[in-house]
Amino acid sequence: MLRADIGKAIDELPANIKGHITTLGSECLELLNTYLSDHEEVRHISSAAPRPDTSYNCLLALTDRRLIFVAPAPQAVGWRLSTITRAQSYGGYFFVEGDAGEYSPGMDGSWGSTFETEVKRAIAMAVLAGE
Repeated sequence: MLRADIGKAIDELPANIKGHITTLGSECLELLNTYLSDHEEVRHISSAAPRPDTSYNCLLALTDRRLIFVAPAPQAVGWRLSTITRAQSYGGYFFVEGDAGEYSPGMDGSWGSTFETEVKRAIAMAVLAGE
């Protein structure tokens, strides 16, 4: 059973991205669902890949506090929103830089700009709130 916030974020996705998360990315989805603090709310979610030429078996979760990359290793990397200095989707990659370092996982090019917009909005809100 998925948390309500995660279920809502998945329901808002295009069918192909939802398919990535619920099939190849199901291990990452289960990690997020099981271990993310109840005090942190998932607002948006996206499938991701280690590189653009690999399968979408990872995910990026945008919460009310962080942007979190989850891989099936298991691995999780989280950036506090107000520390993110770059969030950009380009050429099948999603570039992110901040307090957790620099990463560039693969992301579906047709979905990347939509997810980028939501991440940038969340970053601006966090900075303005002084978080």
